[in-house]
Amino acid sequence: MKKILWIATLALCAGCAGGQATPATNLGGTPEQAARVRALLGMPQPAHRAGGWLSPAARKAKHLIYVSDFLNNAVEIYSAAGSDQSPIGEITDGISGPEGNCIDEHGDLFVTNASNQTVTMYPRGSTTYKLQYTGFAYPTSVTAGKNGWVYVADLVGEKVVEFPKNSTRPKVTIDITYPQGVALDSKNNLYVEYNTGAHGAGPGDVDEFAPKSTSGTDLGLPIVWAAGDAIDGKSDVVVADQGSGSNAAVYVFPPGATKPSETISQGMEDPFRIAFDKPFKHLYVADPEVNALLVYDYSSGKLVNSITSGLKSVYGVAVSP
Repeated sequence: MKKILWIATLALCAGCAGGQATPATNLGGTPEQAARVRALLGMPQPAHRAGGWLSPAARKAKHLIYVSDFLNNAVEIYSAAGSDQSPIGEITDGISGPEGNCIDEHGDLFVTNASNQTVTMYPRGSTTYKLQYTGFAYPTSVTAGKNGWVYVADLVGEKVVEFPKNSTRPKVTIDITYPQGVALDSKNNLYVEYNTGAHGAGPGDVDEFAPKSTSGTDLGLPIVWAAGDAIDGKSDVVVADQGSGSNAAVYVFPPGATKPSETISQGMEDPFRIAFDKPFKHLYVADPEVNALLVYDYSSGKLVNSITSGLKSVYGVAVSP
């Protein structure tokens, strides 16, 4: 239902002319959908909150979960151990409508801020951003390679932008309709999950791109409504499918396959961004519809934890080594 509202809202806004922007209170849908419409219309975005805090355990930046809380304009930090853990840290500096996030090989955190159209990078153990990437219409997910390159999916801008190590100037741009997820395999091949329908609606698919290439291979994956993706330790393509009602799930596609070898769906309503821990023991799913970070035993697909403490709207997740 919320995805239908998103399409209807964008269709309505497409007819707006002469700078007659729809009032923010009438945008409808979820907060994220309203933020997308503001981006399209050039409307003012909510301001981020300065500050943040880290417990001694969070400052070590080991075995942590970073959760993007869209409404709270924050990234909440949790220990990877426990059950429905409480936050042990929070990052707010530069954060405005956070969606995707990732941790690179050095433990640095990257966050896409949809509401102020930036991506911010936080050195390991810091609450203050060091780098800020700009030039997006609506950055929605991010990943970083072992070579230090950073890859950002710009949903409304309909592109994926690649940045060399330690540079905020783009080097490669891939034009692609409504990208939602970006993921890398061990050989630095890029996998972009995207939607092909009007205004970002499904059906979805995944394209694979060789390093620094702008021409991809269509994997032909049967996705109802694309969200986030990841690559597991067997090079399987793992995709979040928001579905069209009761069929929301995370699907696992072995290399070259167009039928999933595994379906994970327990407790899900709207799987959005996904992540693995380094041993690929657990799968983490940010689900804004149930407003929880869902944690699964990856080998069995069983739901083993649900984190809701301290969260208002769960949109993204990353896990430190």
